[in-house]
Amino acid sequence: MITLTSLLFIGNIFRFLFGILWAILIVYTLLDLFRSNKPTNTKLLWLIVILIAPILGSIIYFVAGRTNRI
Repeated sequence: MITLTSLLFIGNIFRFLFGILWAILIVYTLLDLFRSNKPTNTKLLWLIVILIAPILGSIIYFVAGRTNRI
Protein backbone atom coordinates (compact mmCIF):
# COMPACT_ATOMS: atom_id res chain seq x y z
CA MET A 1 0.00 0.00 0.00
CA ILE A 2 1.36 3.40 -1.00
CA THR A 3 0.97 5.99 1.69
CA LEU A 4 1.22 9.75 1.55
CA THR A 5 4.55 9.61 3.35
CA SER A 6 6.08 7.30 0.75
CA LEU A 7 4.80 9.49 -2.09
CA LEU A 8 6.32 12.56 -0.45
CA PHE A 9 9.61 10.69 0.00
CA ILE A 10 9.68 9.68 -3.67
CA GLY A 11 8.83 13.25 -4.68
CA ASN A 12 11.69 14.58 -2.56
CA ILE A 13 14.12 12.15 -4.18
CA PHE A 14 13.09 13.33 -7.66
CA ARG A 15 13.33 16.95 -6.57
CA PHE A 16 16.82 16.33 -5.17
CA LEU A 17 18.00 14.56 -8.34
CA PHE A 18 16.55 17.32 -10.52
CA GLY A 19 18.38 19.91 -8.42
CA ILE A 20 21.68 18.06 -8.79
CA LEU A 21 21.23 17.75 -12.58
CA TRP A 22 20.27 21.43 -12.78
CA ALA A 23 23.42 22.46 -10.89
CA ILE A 24 25.64 20.25 -13.06
CA LEU A 25 24.10 21.71 -16.23
CA ILE A 26 24.68 25.29 -15.08
CA VAL A 27 28.25 24.68 -13.92
CA TYR A 28 29.13 22.81 -17.13
CA THR A 29 27.62 25.57 -19.25
CA LEU A 30 29.50 28.31 -17.41
CA LEU A 31 32.79 26.41 -17.60
CA ASP A 32 32.31 25.85 -21.32
CA LEU A 33 31.46 29.52 -21.78
CA PHE A 34 34.56 30.79 -19.95
CA ARG A 35 36.86 28.35 -21.76
CA SER A 36 35.62 29.48 -25.17
CA ASN A 37 37.47 31.92 -27.40
CA LYS A 38 34.54 34.32 -27.61
CA PRO A 39 35.09 38.05 -27.07
CA THR A 40 34.50 39.33 -23.54
CA ASN A 41 31.31 41.22 -24.42
CA THR A 42 29.82 38.07 -25.99
CA LYS A 43 30.72 36.05 -22.90
CA LEU A 44 29.10 38.68 -20.70
CA LEU A 45 25.91 38.60 -22.77
CA TRP A 46 25.74 34.78 -22.57
CA LEU A 47 26.46 34.93 -18.84
CA ILE A 48 23.49 37.27 -18.32
CA VAL A 49 21.22 35.02 -20.41
CA ILE A 50 22.31 31.92 -18.48
CA LEU A 51 21.90 33.56 -15.08
CA ILE A 52 18.47 35.07 -15.85
CA ALA A 53 17.01 31.85 -17.29
CA PRO A 54 19.35 29.05 -16.16
CA ILE A 55 17.85 25.98 -17.80
CA LEU A 56 16.50 27.62 -20.94
CA GLY A 57 19.60 29.82 -21.25
CA SER A 58 21.89 26.79 -21.00
CA ILE A 59 19.93 24.91 -23.62
CA ILE A 60 19.95 27.92 -25.96
CA TYR A 61 23.70 28.33 -25.40
CA PHE A 62 24.40 24.71 -26.33
CA VAL A 63 22.15 24.86 -29.39
CA ALA A 64 22.99 28.32 -30.77
CA GLY A 65 25.97 29.83 -28.97
CA ARG A 66 28.48 27.06 -28.67
CA THR A 67 31.18 26.92 -31.31
CA ASN A 68 31.99 23.60 -32.91
CA ARG A 69 35.14 22.10 -31.47
CA ILE A 70 36.96 19.23 -33.06
